[in-house]
Amino acid sequence: MRSLLTIVLILVSWSAYASIGAVSELEGKGKIKRTDGAKIDLEQSLDVFSYDEVMTGQGRTAIDFIDNTRVEVTEHSKLIIDEFVYDPANNQGGLTLTAALGTVRYASGQIAKDYKDNVKIKTPTATIGVRGTDFAMIVDELGGSTIILLPSCNSNGNCVVGEITVDSDMGQVILNQAFQATRVEVAERRPTPAITLEIDESLLSNLLIVSPPREIDEQEDEQSVRSVADILGLDFLEIDVLDQDLLAQDDQQWQTELDIDFLAGDFLGDVLAQLNKILAAEFLSELTDVFVKKEQKVGQLPGNIILLDQGSNWFFRREGSSSVVQLRLNKNYSYTLDLQQDDFTTRDFIIGEGGGNDINIIQK
Repeated sequence: MRSLLTIVLILVSWSAYASIGAVSELEGKGKIKRTDGAKIDLEQSLDVFSYDEVMTGQGRTAIDFIDNTRVEVTEHSKLIIDEFVYDPANNQGGLTLTAALGTVRYASGQIAKDYKDNVKIKTPTATIGVRGTDFAMIVDELGGSTIILLPSCNSNGNCVVGEITVDSDMGQVILNQAFQATRVEVAERRPTPAITLEIDESLLSNLLIVSPPREIDEQEDEQSVRSVADILGLDFLEIDVLDQDLLAQDDQQWQTELDIDFLAGDFLGDVLAQLNKILAAEFLSELTDVFVKKEQKVGQLPGNIILLDQGSNWFFRREGSSSVVQLRLNKNYSYTLDLQQDDFTTRDFIIGEGGGNDINIIQK
């Protein structure tokens, strides 16, 4: 009995530490953190194990798993291998990965084909269900995640498009067309509706954190205006008065301004509806200023503003339609920023505590 017990323990120990893949490509530098806390420099053909954390700095890497799953990790990114099981002889397979930061591209292997219900790819704010396909995840410092479905192409240049589901705590979106994308800002919010991007696949990198695709930006701006409308209990976006041909109406009569009874008809309502629509955008800017002052948020902010905490510095960036404002500010001081860029204006944008130094930027 004692000999049998010893054999079982040896088998379990060997299984727990079996290699599940290896580094297949490496440019620059990176590290793998093991479960015992050891950090090992990435190198070509380095074995990879379950529960490894792959971290890149000024470098990028690719890992090929034993079931032909492939994961590419770009610069300044972090990938966690939560679970990997592949034993086709006993009909077992499962894979769980977490893209914790930066840009990670996933290409399905045999596990996703044979055990698709056992594959879960996660970010800090979303869970992706895989049905045999390629996709990229771009994760910012706050965990906000952009997921982009990619075509799967073989060596002959033949490409197919699979399907993925993107879930947050509040809902699900299905992506099934090449370059469709969704964004999950926080887990307690629904993923944005699927939208097709016009983007070159080679441009998928951490730059999309600083400058998200135009289509995502426009979608988030529209959702922000709708959110303001919901807060006020007003419907700013369902106004169709501009589509009406007022001159073509049969009962239209010409009047002087002295003859108009503004309170007796619908004219005042139409005017107020249009004013509300205009004020919604203005109110959104003011609301953004209030929230920023109160909570000192960092990350992707309304108005296409990026504010990042980089240790000893604050990093501020806003990209307009024709110009970019970019500041790196010493955290030993505080700042109040007024910015006028094209047709965008924000005032009293507080960076740090107190806003002691005034910065006024006008770009036209």
